Amino acid sequence: MGGLYAHDQCGSASLVTERKYEAMHFGLLDSLIFFGYFIGVVGFVVVIAARSKTKDSSADYFLASRKLPWYVVGASLVASNISTEHFIGMVGLGFLYGIGVANWEWGTAIPFSALIWIFLPFYMRGNVTTMPEFLERRFNKASRYIYALIMIVGLVIAMLGGVLFAGAKAINVFFPGIPLEAGVLLLAVVAGTYTIYGGLLSAVWADLLQYCLLMVGGLVVTVFGLHYAGGLGNLMETLPEKFILFYSPTHEMLPWTGVVLGLFSVGIWYNCANQFLVQRCLAARSEWDARMGVVMAGFSKALLPFIVVVPGIVAFHLFQDRISDGDQAWPFMVQEFLPAGFTGLVLVGLVSAIMSTISAITNSSSTIFTLDLYKELIHPFATDKQLHRVGRISAALILLVGVGVALLLTQMPCITVFGLIQKTFFYMAAPISACFMIGILWRGATSAAAMAAMTLGFLVYTPLVCFALFPKIPALVPYDTFTHHTFVVVLLSGATLILVSLVTKRKSEQELEGVIWSFEAMRLPATGENRRHGNRSLVFWWAVMVSLIIGLCTVTALRGNQTKVVEVEKCTYYLFGGTAEIQPRGSLPNFNMWTGSGQVRFQPSAINDRIEFRLLIGKEGRYDVALLVTRGPGYGPFRIELNGQAVLIQYPETVMDGARFRVVAQTAAVYPAQATESQPAGKYFMHRLQLGTVEVSSQLELTVIAEGTGAIGIDQIIFVRQKAGHL
Repeated sequence: MGGLYAHDQCGSASLVTERKYEAMHFGLLDSLIFFGYFIGVVGFVVVIAARSKTKDSSADYFLASRKLPWYVVGASLVASNISTEHFIGMVGLGFLYGIGVANWEWGTAIPFSALIWIFLPFYMRGNVTTMPEFLERRFNKASRYIYALIMIVGLVIAMLGGVLFAGAKAINVFFPGIPLEAGVLLLAVVAGTYTIYGGLLSAVWADLLQYCLLMVGGLVVTVFGLHYAGGLGNLMETLPEKFILFYSPTHEMLPWTGVVLGLFSVGIWYNCANQFLVQRCLAARSEWDARMGVVMAGFSKALLPFIVVVPGIVAFHLFQDRISDGDQAWPFMVQEFLPAGFTGLVLVGLVSAIMSTISAITNSSSTIFTLDLYKELIHPFATDKQLHRVGRISAALILLVGVGVALLLTQMPCITVFGLIQKTFFYMAAPISACFMIGILWRGATSAAAMAAMTLGFLVYTPLVCFALFPKIPALVPYDTFTHHTFVVVLLSGATLILVSLVTKRKSEQELEGVIWSFEAMRLPATGENRRHGNRSLVFWWAVMVSLIIGLCTVTALRGNQTKVVEVEKCTYYLFGGTAEIQPRGSLPNFNMWTGSGQVRFQPSAINDRIEFRLLIGKEGRYDVALLVTRGPGYGPFRIELNGQAVLIQYPETVMDGARFRVVAQTAAVYPAQATESQPAGKYFMHRLQLGTVEVSSQLELTVIAEGTGAIGIDQIIFVRQKAGHL
């Protein structure tokens, strides 16, 4: 379910256009690579479409004549899923929360497995063209029309416009001379040219090329970043809190309960019932190719966190005192340490991801409109040629609507684009997920029950859960996140589907033929291309893919379970002079670095005023203690005591050592919280202070003592247990 996450404050999960990026200089080679890509990709896929023998048929236009090999299916699945939200938004979340963000990528092993073993056999053997069509076969026509409308509105309004807008902002960051409006039109024209002309055939072969470019371009930043950071092992040693894989159920962004439950709810919809992804599988030349393509995508998802999460951790290690917005991390690194030629390659990777997503949304929305609405409701006897023409016309109109939405967003500089996209998908997915999962697994589900589940799910359960249950019931308030909302809506929708089914008439056995799952359905048909054994065994490679992801999760979880992060605004604190308040996120302009609900801002009135935190520790032992504080104008110096003993404070500063970045640990008894001359004026940053090792029996007392009257901002306290075991 890669990329499905949201941020809650202005400017997050989208690019913040900072003036300092205007200083970026592109060499001739970078510019040739970047702009040559646009010409090359259009020429490549237009030639492929022109050489297609069935280029005038609707089957070729919507499903590429069902002739795609597995590697094209897999590459297209990944390329169409990755966009600016990964290279900008997910890297930014990695900067803030670390490897825990990888759950959204590694966790796709669950819905991908469901797609391989539960859904694809029925889609492929039933010659399904669209997901609403399958819903009709299982339930009724009304459910098909409802889902078709929801998908088109969600894809075009919430996603296509957002992707075009964010892509234009990404281009504007690196090419300030290209305004947002021109960037929107450039992306729309280039992606629209080959998508409208060649349909899915052009889109997926473009995706294969763009998959290679985005993976290579993404890895370039990771390789250079790890080189400057001293390797992955050094990051694990110096920033252990960035390698926590599973956060507590009350975490504001990545509660492990929300992540896991989300994979079984919205993850099923996004990966198993979402037209713009599943359409790639439906175009495969055989069921083996379709299912093996998903396996290939799973291997790519295993690698993806090293491309879109690890760079965020690298950026925090190298540039924590220079970046005031996590979404600046990726473009900042591209600017700072990529040599000539590599910058153009990396930007080609970014634009490839954007173009693939635009193409996928346009083509899949056109497919749904033409086959589920136009053919069913407007012109039931339309010829193949007419459907092909309507497909092209609707694709152009859909793209125009997306451009209009994107241009509207350019006039709303504070819009949280990907927060809008991801939350929209989370809330629209829940009732549909319940209908698909229960409908395919239980023959007792009825058409009337499906209509009740969808109607109540969208109109009653979603607003009830979001605005009444979680915000109003005290026991649920700590778990008030969109991931938990979605799962509860899935449960309510599923319960409605089951209960109403018990009192309404079900379809006959003949009508349910081919749409109800059984263990026998998992087996590949023993004919033609599906006869793959030995090193081409589907079961073998699926098992390797799942084992690889489980191994990565296990190693990371074992590494991170020695570390605990405490949000200080949730702690009890004691004042000895001065005042203190919880400063909510979004309080400082162009700054989104606080995690939790914000920070504790201590305002001393005199030197030696202090604020004390008393923290209960689950296990006695020796702990490394670190503190995350705010640095910038208006903040003053301070010293720290642990259990009444003064400690030396270590804090990192990045310097240039020749052509190499190097982090130098500064040590002082008093921490200077003001920004240095090397930092942009008027900016705020986070700084990680290492406080040394302390022996703890049951309680730790951490005291911050003012050395002036400037404010002191504290966001997190970090504990790392030196011995094996959990905190």
